[in-house]
Amino acid sequence: MVDISDFIDPGDDDLDDGREAEDLAALRACLQALADAIASTNLAVINGAQGDPAAATSRVQASVAALKRFHEAFVVLQPPASDEADDEADED
Repeated sequence: MVDISDFIDPGDDDLDDGREAEDLAALRACLQALADAIASTNLAVINGAQGDPAAATSRVQASVAALKRFHEAFVVLQPPASDEADDEADED
């Protein structure tokens, strides 16, 4: 499970030159994109069941676009590659 308490109430010593605000905005963008993807997928299924392939195709395209937005926003939340290498070295 992910601990988001630092995003909700960051301590004074945890401030990182606005990094928390950027992470929070990226997290919000991720959640919005996932919600859009789910809604578009559900509407695509409904349109397909109603026999409207053009509307279903449009909704599938909207779902793919939302997943691309999710990926772009999620990249911001990934730690830099140098930090990952340092963390792995510390664990050994």
